[in-house]
Amino acid sequence: LLELLRLCMQDQQSDVRQSAYSLVGDLAKACFGHIRPHLPNYFPILIHNLNPAFVSVCNNSTWAIGEIAMRLGAEMQPYVQQCLPVLIAIMNRGHLNKSLLENTAITIGRFGLVCPGDVAPHLQHFIRAWCMSLRNIRDDLEKEQAFQGLCKMIHLNPNGVVHDFVYLCDGIASWRRPPSELKQMFHQIIHGFISAQGANWAPFLQQFPECLRRVLHEQYGV
Repeated sequence: LLELLRLCMQDQQSDVRQSAYSLVGDLAKACFGHIRPHLPNYFPILIHNLNPAFVSVCNNSTWAIGEIAMRLGAEMQPYVQQCLPVLIAIMNRGHLNKSLLENTAITIGRFGLVCPGDVAPHLQHFIRAWCMSLRNIRDDLEKEQAFQGLCKMIHLNPNGVVHDFVYLCDGIASWRRPPSELKQMFHQIIHGFISAQGANWAPFLQQFPECLRRVLHEQYGV
């Protein structure tokens, strides 16, 4: 059956490929041990189909890769190096399908969670689009994993978010009830930036929208 799935992943019909990638993601969540031996054959196909010209195919492939990443952990590294440039390019295209951009951002965040050292050096190339894509999605486990990955990347490369810090704060403020561990990570990042800015922080903060300043004050004591 898993060999048949590989064939479906390469089918000429996009709707067949779309369904096949959705199944790969579901299998990764439900019974990862069964598909793990097949990943060397699956990954080249998944990466080849990271093509936003076929939105649903690309969306499902991106999601499946993210689900696999959460199970492979640090062993995801060689695949991260292959996928990341493509995902960053999609992230920065703009004007693409909303769900595709959200799934792309979540998968990049999950990469940061399992292989932060490989993704952190690229932060400045996607942080603005990343935060804008995830600011309107509901609080759930996928969003939590993505933001945990982002925090790990920022810890390794804080300079990567300096120029787009207002977008990062906006993404943080999009959380209605962040889990306590994640909220603490947000607090450390925000106050670390404030300390680094010193006297420049107050005029910088005045450039933020009033509603954002209010949330940061209420939630993080800014």
